[in-house]
Amino acid sequence: MTWRVSETDRRLRGCALALALGSAGLSSPAWAQGSTPLPGAYAEWHEAKNREEDAEPREFVLINYFFTRVTASNQLADPSGLKGVALGPIGLPAGSAVRVDGRSAFFVEQRWIPVLEYSPFFMDGLASFRAQVEVDYLWGRSANALQQNEGGGFNADQVNIQTKNVNVALYPTKKPAELAIVMGTQPVYDSYFDPTRTPLNDIIRTGYKLAFLGSDATGLSAFSHYKGHSSRLSLLPLGSAQADKALLDDPRLKYAVLGMADYAYPVAPGTQVGLSAWYLRDDTKGDAYAFEGLVKSGPSSSGLPFFVGTSRFNIERPTGWVGWLGANFHHNIDFRTGPFGASGFVMYNLGRYESSNPETTANPAVDISGLSANLELLYNFGRTPADLVTLEGMFSTGDSNLDDGRYTSAFTLNQYGLPGAVWFNHKMLLLFPFTSTANNYTGAVTDLSNQGFGLQTVLATGAYDLIPNKLNLKLGVGHARSSVTPPETTPGVARGRIIGTEINAELRYTIRYLMTVGLHGGYMFRGNFYDGNPRVTTNPWAAFTTFTWYAF
Repeated sequence: MTWRVSETDRRLRGCALALALGSAGLSSPAWAQGSTPLPGAYAEWHEAKNREEDAEPREFVLINYFFTRVTASNQLADPSGLKGVALGPIGLPAGSAVRVDGRSAFFVEQRWIPVLEYSPFFMDGLASFRAQVEVDYLWGRSANALQQNEGGGFNADQVNIQTKNVNVALYPTKKPAELAIVMGTQPVYDSYFDPTRTPLNDIIRTGYKLAFLGSDATGLSAFSHYKGHSSRLSLLPLGSAQADKALLDDPRLKYAVLGMADYAYPVAPGTQVGLSAWYLRDDTKGDAYAFEGLVKSGPSSSGLPFFVGTSRFNIERPTGWVGWLGANFHHNIDFRTGPFGASGFVMYNLGRYESSNPETTANPAVDISGLSANLELLYNFGRTPADLVTLEGMFSTGDSNLDDGRYTSAFTLNQYGLPGAVWFNHKMLLLFPFTSTANNYTGAVTDLSNQGFGLQTVLATGAYDLIPNKLNLKLGVGHARSSVTPPETTPGVARGRIIGTEINAELRYTIRYLMTVGLHGGYMFRGNFYDGNPRVTTNPWAAFTTFTWYAF
């Protein structure tokens, strides 16, 4: 007997899978199909496509994402500061305090995300409801308690459920590709594609590649993709605080709000050029939290830079704004029109924060001006899409004096999140964090600004399916340096601009459809950027094994 999955069911599962991949946090990208008409809108589609033998589409779709990673490394991070989570660049004295010395660490981390999508027939294709939660922990850490990112100890018995996404999507034309309005807690990225309907592989290779924004937020977004034209409008409150309650007896909430407008024009089949204009207004005076009660958000935060790799502005209780103007393109990234592909962007950020403290001893204001750019070239040389050679460069301007009233580097949403931007597509393990992870996101550079000193990096990889669509080997090398010379860490010991050079290798085996196991290893030759730093005394190395399963 021959078993055949219906086209309708296959596409509906693929649509939900795209949602799961976009919601898996810092997990590795995988495959997903495109969307299909929603229940209630099938009559015309069914008749046009002659689907008499297909199974009926489901109202409910449930996907389980399961991920486990085993790590051995000489990057020693302290997970206690954020309740089981370790974030941040190596060498900083606070935050997760990531050291690199002669000792090694070993741990196992685990993640589970169930994804529920409900598209009832009686809505006639007008709406879908989605919900996701997340459970993360390290094996052997904590039991019999109530706390996120914990619960891997003996007895477990841990209430460890984190809100991931809860939203409703409305489709006024009953065609999600034409117009989708998403309300509630949702994945938010710096790509203009609808993350609930787009494979994650496309999102991380288009727009700004999550270098400026990659997380979840609650708000309102509208996405449209009509005849190749793509657009997005979003309004997202990033944080709030009762900034004037103590001094002025004003209990009202003051907000940090982000507005985004993006548009992309199809200049040729598989080729789009996009423009972006974003605006952030922050009236919280530095009192909002990126981690409630522990780490404040915004550019004046004294704790956030150590966890996300940004810079702290020398300003007290700031209010202000930041604007971004950008252009991006991508060409044939799925190799449908030939073996060559490319993508890239250029982004300029500007803004100004002013101190609300009339007696401040710091800067009364800080002006922002920074430029960033990216270019990636791809060549699909073999039998499968995984037979691939890539070459990528990333650049951001730097600031040699972070204490004055002018900031001249990239400004990302890492200034407001833990983290708020997670550039996925770098293909490194140490120079930039290995993004197949649950609780640990550490590396030499964790933000595009490189702590405000700027970034210049070149990355090259080559991958080949030793067994087509089954066993893949990837080799990579990357080199990074700062755009300006950083100040001394130890008085009298000058630092240089070279951050380091990484070599790595990864071997992935596909056990079954969407079930993979991997071996990953990397070594980084540290540069003179770390001269005089007592927390980085040897070259970083790491080895990982991963198991990933998307089940539906």
